[in-house]
Amino acid sequence: MLRFARPAIAATLALVLLALVATLVLAETRLNGKLRTGETVTVPTSETVDGDLYLAAGTVIVDGTVKGDLVAFGGTINVNGTVDGDLIAAGGTVSVSGTVNGDARVGGGTLSVTGVVGEDVLVAGGQITLAGRIGGDLITSGGTIAMGAEVDGNVEAAAGNYSRSGHVGGSENVTRTFRGFGTPVPGNQLLDAIRHFVVLLILGALVVWLAPRALESSDATLRREPLLSLAGGVAAFIGYVVFAVVVVLVAALLAIAIGLLQLPALAAIVVITAILVIFAGTFAFVLAAAYGADLVVGLALARLAMRDPATSRWQLFGLMAAGALVVVIVTSLPIIGGIAKLAVMLFGLGAIALAAWRHWRRPDVTPAAPTPTEPIAAPSA
Repeated sequence: MLRFARPAIAATLALVLLALVATLVLAETRLNGKLRTGETVTVPTSETVDGDLYLAAGTVIVDGTVKGDLVAFGGTINVNGTVDGDLIAAGGTVSVSGTVNGDARVGGGTLSVTGVVGEDVLVAGGQITLAGRIGGDLITSGGTIAMGAEVDGNVEAAAGNYSRSGHVGGSENVTRTFRGFGTPVPGNQLLDAIRHFVVLLILGALVVWLAPRALESSDATLRREPLLSLAGGVAAFIGYVVFAVVVVLVAALLAIAIGLLQLPALAAIVVITAILVIFAGTFAFVLAAAYGADLVVGLALARLAMRDPATSRWQLFGLMAAGALVVVIVTSLPIIGGIAKLAVMLFGLGAIALAAWRHWRRPDVTPAAPTPTEPIAAPSA
């Protein structure tokens, strides 16, 4: 049944995509220029757009003035002009050096917000640079964040590497998602390691008691197929990037199709939903790479060192905690700690991805070589 269903689903998706792509041809002559697409879309300095503007292109350049909201999707986005309303932008590289009088919501790979934003800023990506002035609050999440802006409100940040040279008028709360690959600051190294281990214990306890089979399946995959797990980790990183790009493209096509129906509010909802999906995917990916990989690798190391398998959830948790402690110590060492952390992320993330893929393909099959998670009764005499 599943064998015949997949081609039908693929054909349906292909027809939907063709229909959405067809709207691109019609978009240029509809909505009075409110919706613009192409290889390169430019709003010159001399142009003023009275109302909202939706842009989707390989390269988007906005040097003019937009009196309403600006929604932009593309590979490269440069907003150098003025946006009187809100800004929603997602792309591979996004630069906002102009003025946004409303809120700014930005997502993508390499992001730079160096202009003036009158209200709140929500930004998430791989590498983030913040400068200029932010009139409201700042909410940001990314791998590396350089916060040099003047923020009038509060700052909520989650990052692997976070540095601040700007000023924060309100409170500042920064959560370290995972340690970077550079040399750690000596004064913070021990404290960061302790915090990371405590988080691993909490998450590990939840996994052991709520989803022990998932943990054991990933552990068995790593011990049985380490090289394949390493390849799976590399593939998972690539897959995450592809996922973000696909979400952006599909959201852009849907927004264009809905825009042709003259429903700009619904198009904005689609864009915001796409950004939330990317945020959720990023959160799950970072959680798996930063913590799940440590738990899986730690458990695998502990089981390789122990002769007898765990026979209860408490023993499983003990093995995992011991292995996680070794992982935290090794990845916190100077010089080799960054290389070790990268290896742990690739091996552990790959094992998690492979185990999840195999469970999705054949959910009725018990994971290979799992160990019991309930006490085993002694044989009667």
